[in-house]
Amino acid sequence: MTGTPDLTSPGLYRFWWEERVRFNDLDAVGHVNNNAIGVYFEQARVALLHEAGGFTDEVPWTVVLARSLIEYKAELLYPNTVRVGARTLRVGTSSITLGCAIFLGDRCIATQEAVAVIVDKAAHRPTPIPEPLRAKLLEA
Repeated sequence: MTGTPDLTSPGLYRFWWEERVRFNDLDAVGHVNNNAIGVYFEQARVALLHEAGGFTDEVPWTVVLARSLIEYKAELLYPNTVRVGARTLRVGTSSITLGCAIFLGDRCIATQEAVAVIVDKAAHRPTPIPEPLRAKLLEA
């Protein structure tokens, strides 16, 4: 994919994950804090990769986050339920770039561009993306 698409557009996403805002997610002012936003993005990434065949005992690899760029667009308050859209932006040799966004209805709360690396569980080193995973990620 050339260039980064508009991550704030709900129509961009085919994969969705739902998260409930917890009271524990709030900062002293009553807004959802930046750490909780990162956790919402993490849950969506893990769910997408799990659906693509990762995070099982049968595979000899895991995924680690190498880079995360979050842009905050609007405040989020308790109580609420948000949807997190996730999609593949780029698939490299051992890394995947994902685009994600958190939505309250159609309002974009935050976006994330994340680079994740496939790592061999035994060697703790990057490893090429297995072809079955690559194929599924190219569909996401």
